[in-house]
Amino acid sequence: MTFFSVDACGPDKDDKSCVSVRGMESISFLQNEQIFVAQLIEMQKLFSLPIMRRKVSNSEAVIQDLNETISYHQNVYEGLISGKRNVISVGKDLPSCMKKWASYYTMIQASLNELQKNGEMHEESECIFSYLYEPASLFSKFEGNFLNLCDAVPGNSEYRDILESIQSTFDDIVYKSCFPKNAVRILQLQRLLIDRQPKILSASRILLKEGCLYKVNYRTKKMKKMALMLFDDFLLICKIQKKPFEWCVTDSLKCYAVLPLQSCSVNFASRCSSVKGSLFKVKCWNVSYLLMSKVPCDVQSWIQVLQSAIRRQKGFFKDPRPCIDGNKNKARGSNNILSSCFCISR
Repeated sequence: MTFFSVDACGPDKDDKSCVSVRGMESISFLQNEQIFVAQLIEMQKLFSLPIMRRKVSNSEAVIQDLNETISYHQNVYEGLISGKRNVISVGKDLPSCMKKWASYYTMIQASLNELQKNGEMHEESECIFSYLYEPASLFSKFEGNFLNLCDAVPGNSEYRDILESIQSTFDDIVYKSCFPKNAVRILQLQRLLIDRQPKILSASRILLKEGCLYKVNYRTKKMKKMALMLFDDFLLICKIQKKPFEWCVTDSLKCYAVLPLQSCSVNFASRCSSVKGSLFKVKCWNVSYLLMSKVPCDVQSWIQVLQSAIRRQKGFFKDPRPCIDGNKNKARGSNNILSSCFCISR
């Protein structure tokens, strides 16, 4: 029995190693399909609750569509087990199914937020929602399968096409989810910055993620809480000037660094016994920032959104840009936020 196609591994790969990786990833893919089916069933339960039927106008159509999707993926699972289908044939349909899942998740989240705001939230609906994975988490599971398969069989264009399709779909979902109230929120964030610097207001700029993380000193392992704002073109890291910090107090943040995404990379960092939390590293040119979160899964969420933004930005900027001194630029009176990589105060 084989879950993958029978193409050769290629001259640069050891056959046994290649087959082993492909076998493990195919089994992992099968397990992820199980998770996906279970998630679809939980989602269908949620839409079937009386309170959700009243809240979502087209709930009957959604329930029917979910029923068909569940049936399809159950057949996929059985097809993989029997050998009638393989990872490539299933993977080609995966991005569209995941996109549908993400849209329904957003619909549920918006409905439950409104119910909670109006004091109408039922314990049952909240309980079921707690079992649902965030779209980014599900995407990362399947993305990991095809990343490893592409590494095991670098000459297989079908694996690469599926991986790129999964990543493109995820990127699209991330960006579309950030559109509502985007301009208003950026204006609010501008007011948090001391002296309103740097200028982040732009009609075309998209805020992707905001939050607080700890910057860890590489040598001493000392930590300092920082505020981060990820836009579609740069990552802004700020020192917190007013404590305790809230995301609504004006003049509470001082710019520490501006990192243009077209020159950035992001990766998990090795665990450190003296630091209690998950670590990841953002590198911009020759400078690296070690960041940490004490919240479970928060680091994975940051990495996924950063990788998505970097992928899109590097598609727009083909050539590396030189680093320009921020102080010289300030003397010329420029407000172009991407004119320097590192600013400002240390």
